[in-house]
Amino acid sequence: MWQTYDYFFEPTAAYYGCKKGSEPLHIQWNCANETIEVVNYNAGRVAGLTASAEILNMDGKRVDLKSATLDSDEDSTSTCINMKYPAEVSPVHFLRLALSRGSETLSSNFYMRGVQQNDFRAIRQLPAPKLSTATTVLRKGNVWELSTRVRNTGSSPALMVRLKAVRSKTGDRILPAIYSDNYFALMPAETCTIVTQVNEADTRGEKPTVVLG
Repeated sequence: MWQTYDYFFEPTAAYYGCKKGSEPLHIQWNCANETIEVVNYNAGRVAGLTASAEILNMDGKRVDLKSATLDSDEDSTSTCINMKYPAEVSPVHFLRLALSRGSETLSSNFYMRGVQQNDFRAIRQLPAPKLSTATTVLRKGNVWELSTRVRNTGSSPALMVRLKAVRSKTGDRILPAIYSDNYFALMPAETCTIVTQVNEADTRGEKPTVVLG
């Protein structure tokens, strides 16, 4: 259990990896045979799915997009896309996967890949990311719900973006805090919204807010 949260109840990056890997319906990259798979643990039979795989260069620009349609039976693993990489791919690049049905995204995943296996040294060349945040705060009884819109305002990818809930006056951490996601990636000009919940008792009388960690 200590791999997923620490002594102070702070969820680690491993928590979000476990959360994603435990999805009832899950899309993943099989790096051993360079395929994209859909794993159905216990979602029942799901028809009319679309799997997509974007290849993004180190500057965040898309160099390829592959997609396939499929139906997924419960307790099955379906190979849906065979990966091939264009010649112009950068030494380190990113795979962004999505599994959708209609307009609804059911599963997503993000990977970093090196042309040379396990060689990610090129990311040292990435400039420091530039991010902006805007948070709305709503109290629902004894629970505060904070909705944070994060935008990558820079020209390079922002990797392992982490948010943290703090007390607005002292800046002290609020723990435990439940985040809808964390340690995520944003390409240039992209945005996402993260919802955070904290208990009123843990704010110690201060209004909560969210800052970049």
